[in-house]
Amino acid sequence: MTDDERLKAMRDTLSSLKKEERTEQKSQETKEDDQENTRAGLRAGTELITPMIAGGLIGYWLDTEFETKPIFLIAFLVLGVITGFVNVWRTTQDIGYKVGYKDQLIQDKKERNKRD
Repeated sequence: MTDDERLKAMRDTLSSLKKEERTEQKSQETKEDDQENTRAGLRAGTELITPMIAGGLIGYWLDTEFETKPIFLIAFLVLGVITGFVNVWRTTQDIGYKVGYKDQLIQDKKERNKRD
């Protein structure tokens, strides 16, 4: 085998290894993205349902305490629904519960995107 043939064989081997590595890296990134999306979906669902249940239970309890059947239940259930949707919006916008840190969050996202 001549030097040119060995060099060509090494290049072919190296290019095939690089392709395999890229494929494996893409597969790993896809798995990580799927896990991230699953976590976000579960969190959004929890953020939506929990205030509704809490509002309904508090409203029901107040109605039984003050014997005012549907008034508090409806009021607190509506408040729970509104709170749930606000929580989901905050979660999907990645705002969190910090006040006044929106600019910092935007800057952090830009830095993360640059690294990726």
